[in-house]
Amino acid sequence: MDNTHPAATRHTHYGGTSSDFIDITHWGSFHGSNHNSEHNELVGGRTPITTEALVAYNGLRAFAGLNAVAIEDIGRWAFAEGLTNNAKAWGNDLQGVGLWYAMQGAKVGWIADSSFKPELLADLQRTARLGSSDAVMAMVQEVSHDGFAEFLISEGLQEAFINTLKMEPHYGGWMHGRTHGFLPIESGAIAHDINHLTVLGWDQRQPFMNDTFDWPQWPALNVSDNTVINYFQSMVALGGPLESNLNSLGTSVPATPTQPDIPSPNEVAKVGATDQTIPVSSTNNSDAITGIEVEVRGQLWWGGLTASLAVTNTSDQALDKWGVEFLSDHRFNGEAWGVNVNSQVREGGSYRYEISGVDWGQSIAPGQTIDVGFNALTGITDNVNIPLTEQLLLAGGSITVV
Repeated sequence: MDNTHPAATRHTHYGGTSSDFIDITHWGSFHGSNHNSEHNELVGGRTPITTEALVAYNGLRAFAGLNAVAIEDIGRWAFAEGLTNNAKAWGNDLQGVGLWYAMQGAKVGWIADSSFKPELLADLQRTARLGSSDAVMAMVQEVSHDGFAEFLISEGLQEAFINTLKMEPHYGGWMHGRTHGFLPIESGAIAHDINHLTVLGWDQRQPFMNDTFDWPQWPALNVSDNTVINYFQSMVALGGPLESNLNSLGTSVPATPTQPDIPSPNEVAKVGATDQTIPVSSTNNSDAITGIEVEVRGQLWWGGLTASLAVTNTSDQALDKWGVEFLSDHRFNGEAWGVNVNSQVREGGSYRYEISGVDWGQSIAPGQTIDVGFNALTGITDNVNIPLTEQLLLAGGSITVV
């Protein structure tokens, strides 16, 4: 993990003042096997995630009559609502997670419920990246709550708003490294699936695409439009992801946009590790020698599964590396986060999995729990809208620490 990235993009935001916006990788990078999170993969007008998204986000909150918040406030909300990989924030997690969800909320949360369709996010982001600002604002005028387009212009927020639409959610690896939430949403989809709304295909004409931009994030396609827009509006209201949010949007009196001070990169470097604690579920497997405990979580979906392994270091010493192995009937499909997966087919058709921590998942502090995981293909298409358990994942036996 690189916490010393110096990147900061210089823009002008509302009010005509100039400020340095901070690149999300200043708080860490979690690329793993996802090459589309790298800077050199920002093609088709896609741009890095920066704190300019917080300007657009707090502008939207002002339009809704809400006070401005800091990225740490948004980060605390995300951890409390189960929208993150880990149960506890470590290091600069609150800043990076908060900025990521500020970007997502600012991209989507302003769309009127009656106008929302997933395809809008493809049209809006593609036009922002490859078209003109006038074309974007014309679309905003058609699908937003009454007065929002005029509000953006009158408050000088138009540039920050459009620049946020250009940002690529996979940039910096935070989408898998820290914001891969397992909160069940609807029809077998989890929070991470819904977050893929703003991920587009290579031609940028389809929303809800997967990490390689090649095919859909299948579980998300069965979720109702109303559930999706409420989920993204919760990021703005800091409300419940499964509840109705921003019901008064467009009817309340807009507040004067204010922004919390965005710290400089030097100020950010001085901030210590966050120590927010959120309850962790009990574990199932342990090894007295290594002090590792592992719990199987995740989701079974149509034709596949998302496995989340909550790995806890129960010892009083930091673990610089760790590994586990187990047998499973399900075939690894090449997508993993925080771990390296070595899967070998056995006689009879089952698979031996050897999993070891890599990148941000390699080291575990004393008492720390990290959530790493992978996707696999199951061939199961019936009774799939259920949480993944150890019994469903394993082909007999148990998880062994190696």
